[in-house]
Amino acid sequence: MKKLLCRISTFVPLAAVGYLLLICLMGDLGWVRTGITTMGEAGHLNSRVKDIRHYHDVDILFLGSSHCYRTFDTRTFNEAGYTCFNLGSSNQTPMQTYVLLQQYLDSLNPRQVIFEVHPDIMRNDGVESAVNVLCNVPLTGEAVKMALRTHNMKALNTLIYATYSQKIRHRLDSFAEDTLIGHYRYIPGGFCEVDTCEFEIKQYPKKELTINSQQLMALKKCLAMMDERHIPYLLVETQDAQQLRTTYTNHEWFEQQMAALAPYHYAVLPMVDTVHFFNSDHLGKPGREMYNAYLIEYLITNDIITPRL
Repeated sequence: MKKLLCRISTFVPLAAVGYLLLICLMGDLGWVRTGITTMGEAGHLNSRVKDIRHYHDVDILFLGSSHCYRTFDTRTFNEAGYTCFNLGSSNQTPMQTYVLLQQYLDSLNPRQVIFEVHPDIMRNDGVESAVNVLCNVPLTGEAVKMALRTHNMKALNTLIYATYSQKIRHRLDSFAEDTLIGHYRYIPGGFCEVDTCEFEIKQYPKKELTINSQQLMALKKCLAMMDERHIPYLLVETQDAQQLRTTYTNHEWFEQQMAALAPYHYAVLPMVDTVHFFNSDHLGKPGREMYNAYLIEYLITNDIITPRL
């Protein structure tokens, strides 16, 4: 028995070291990289993070998922008299938002935060976005804790490789992301432009909305961080296509949950699915232009934030 325990105590550390080495050495292989170690993707988080250094003391900081960085066009808000930055990222849940705020909120120092909340994001486990953040954002202690909280091997493997890639190989510093990836073009200030229309008519099953407890806790932490700095915020839910929106069986419940946390705004504008939407949960160019014009008017009319004179 003593000999067996001795062998186990020797094998386990060797196996752990071997596992770490395999992740580090195999991370550059295509079939592995696609899953856990890809720097640069259609959401352009890598470009967005490197662009932040050009923005300080902005009027509006946008936070959230792809519904954020593909909806809130910084150029439109600039034309209306606002300086702004869009810190959205693909499938960004409040768990990742908290990491990004810890790192960039003070330098951006916004007058107002618009925090996009979407039902599908608030029920999300955050793994996909965790991988994206770990690959494309400089590692911090908060990012490590976020990865560990997912309790997911994909995120943990990405954390191992990202640590090796960033701290030993310094690959993040030298990596340059293409401005155009597929149909997605990065616009300075954080917006991601998609002008093509791929809308497909589908039938979705009815869906009862839920909220992930970890995401709810993280959202409260994000709001508390802004409260500490006396930064006002508004939770905004962007509009889905009717074919998806009408499948939510308890959307009013979701609205109530968000409104109980913070000032919250949700509006359904007169849009046509096949005209105003890129897909069921993302606005196309016509819908984006209509929604941004509406939101700017809403912000001014309700004295939430007016342009600097």
